[in-house]
Amino acid sequence: MTQIHKFYLTEFLKTQRYFIPIMILFLQFHELTYTEIFLLYAIQSFVVFLLEIPSGVFADLFGKKAALVISRASLIPAYSLFAVADSFWIFLLAMIFMALNKAFKSGTHKAFIFDYMEQNPSKITPSEVFGKNKFWARMGEALASAAGGFIAARLGFPIVFVFALIPALVNLFNALTYGKIEEKHTVTKFSLSLHFKHIGESLVEIKGNKIVQRLIVNSAIFVSCMEASEKFFQPYMVEARIPIEWFGLVYMIILIITAFGSRYAYLFETKFRRTDIANVSGWIGIVPFVILGLEFVSISGIILFFIILFLKSARRPAMITELNTYISSAKRATILSTESLFRALFLLAFLPIIGHLSDSFSIYMAMLIIGILLFLNQIFFWIPRSPKNQKE
Repeated sequence: MTQIHKFYLTEFLKTQRYFIPIMILFLQFHELTYTEIFLLYAIQSFVVFLLEIPSGVFADLFGKKAALVISRASLIPAYSLFAVADSFWIFLLAMIFMALNKAFKSGTHKAFIFDYMEQNPSKITPSEVFGKNKFWARMGEALASAAGGFIAARLGFPIVFVFALIPALVNLFNALTYGKIEEKHTVTKFSLSLHFKHIGESLVEIKGNKIVQRLIVNSAIFVSCMEASEKFFQPYMVEARIPIEWFGLVYMIILIITAFGSRYAYLFETKFRRTDIANVSGWIGIVPFVILGLEFVSISGIILFFIILFLKSARRPAMITELNTYISSAKRATILSTESLFRALFLLAFLPIIGHLSDSFSIYMAMLIIGILLFLNQIFFWIPRSPKNQKE
């Protein structure tokens, strides 16, 4: 097998997460409350953020291949713990291993591919490899989602993670057999004090720009609301009496829709201002939350979740592009990192609150409150038009 084919195999294997369509039901099966479930995801998101810079430093010091091996290896204890877990703390440990996987793979695989192809020229271009990687990742994700519901329904929830262990182990072996690349090792030592100094400088710049503040806050609230709503999708399908066997097929359709949402979102910018896209999609996003909040339970209600997940994918590119138009190039990376930090902190506080509301009242009351929060977000943090992004 050539190294290029190993890249494609990695993308296919990494998305063999058969548990995605039943993850929330699996946690509820082990009697975790919504508060605990949402707290698990909030902590995982925050740990990923904390490890982003240290994992990059590790890749500089010890090589991209070593970082990739750690990323792949961390899934083995994660899936093993999920398969046998019976308490919140074991689930939390599994989530932390999942965070390790996300942090150490973030950008590292693309960097390895680019370095390898630069050092081993061929007729295949990096763009072609990245494009085919996306194809195999989406194919793997779709097939795994379709299979996950059937496996869970026939063999039980924990067995899904046993199945996921097989491609994870193969992918670890695949990473170990990657060819060597010449590492440049241009290392910038990580300094916590310097890191916080950069954040402080970016906060000063953000403080002086009200539109940047609006974009960051609006985006964080919108994305957090959408992520919270995703956790209600599986319980909603149960109440709508959709067989678990079909959960995977529903997720497969969602993955295809959201993929196209991200892929063609840029086309909206050829017809409309980015600020109009952000504001209109923000208002549209309120509608499904209000309808679901009024306890609308039906198979057709799945369409409302489709709208939510589509908007989450389609709105983000316009928001990030718009934010970049107001950031100086010298501070761009730091401010974008600060935006990620704000989003992680907001999720850390927001998700457990929504989980608690779900436990105290119902998921429908939580959805209604999310809709109200989105409404307030649009009122107080709407994005003003700017001549910088006039419609072409």
